[in-house]
Amino acid sequence: MSIHAGVVKVWGNTPVYDSIDLPAPSEDQIRVKVLAAGVHTLVRSRAAGKHFTVAGKNPPHIPGTDGVGIIPETNQKVYFNALLSPTGSLAQEINLGKHDVFPLPEGADPDTIAVLVNPAMSSWMALTARAGVQPGSSVKVAIVGATGVSGQTAVQISKAFGASEIVTIGKPGPKLEKTKQLGATALIPLAEDLTKTDFSAAADVDVVLDYLWGDVSSAAFAGIINARKNKNQRLNWVDIGAVAGDTQPIPASFLRKANVALLGCGPGSWTFSELYGQLPAMLEALVKGDVKTDFAVKRLEDVESWWNEKGGARPLVRI
Repeated sequence: MSIHAGVVKVWGNTPVYDSIDLPAPSEDQIRVKVLAAGVHTLVRSRAAGKHFTVAGKNPPHIPGTDGVGIIPETNQKVYFNALLSPTGSLAQEINLGKHDVFPLPEGADPDTIAVLVNPAMSSWMALTARAGVQPGSSVKVAIVGATGVSGQTAVQISKAFGASEIVTIGKPGPKLEKTKQLGATALIPLAEDLTKTDFSAAADVDVVLDYLWGDVSSAAFAGIINARKNKNQRLNWVDIGAVAGDTQPIPASFLRKANVALLGCGPGSWTFSELYGQLPAMLEALVKGDVKTDFAVKRLEDVESWWNEKGGARPLVRI
């Protein structure tokens, strides 16, 4: 059958609104009518051909890694993950593996779920699958890059986990201040000269969720390790993103003088079985914790006009 979708025809080019042929679902698949999908950082990176999950693949590419939809036969609303799907979620309909689909909890807002699961997934999987933390733990968390959508969601996820301390690190201003309302117990504003930033408020944390890497992470790593009183206390440093750069120098001495583990979080560092085992609890936590974020509603048919907009709230595509 023919449907409409946003289609990237050359890596890095703006998607165009076009028709595609969607085959009938196989015995292992289910057809879902897409209601809403978030345009996450991951979605844009894949559409540019720069993410490792599209390495070796060629366009055409339909962007979108997840969303909320409805199963026509049952009228049931579901969250779905499309990372293993042949097509992305910026489409009217999608064929998904039956294990890629999860019922929405009672009281869930479809738009909020579509926007939030991807950024929530990053911190949830970093805490559970990578740092070995379970909900209800009184873990102490620091978040490097707390002013973005994923960082602010990480504050709320950490709070839902029961974290006893949540230290947010980012550029000074209203977005960093807002993290207090979301659950942060201490704020570390980055100085213009990063090496002059006082990281002592995060000296005692158990886990660092790092969305930035690069020079910011390098300064934070040195600042936190140097301020740590008990250097034998385990510190799990989990890299989730690289907004500030793909590389950073880490002196070998830091890895010898402190009990620190460098970890990454993304598909490959955890399995989809692990992710799918966590998703029902994650969805429930988003609803019960009343986790929120700002988003800007966009139309799929207008994708060419809004795709390259800079700044503002994360786009939420209603289909």
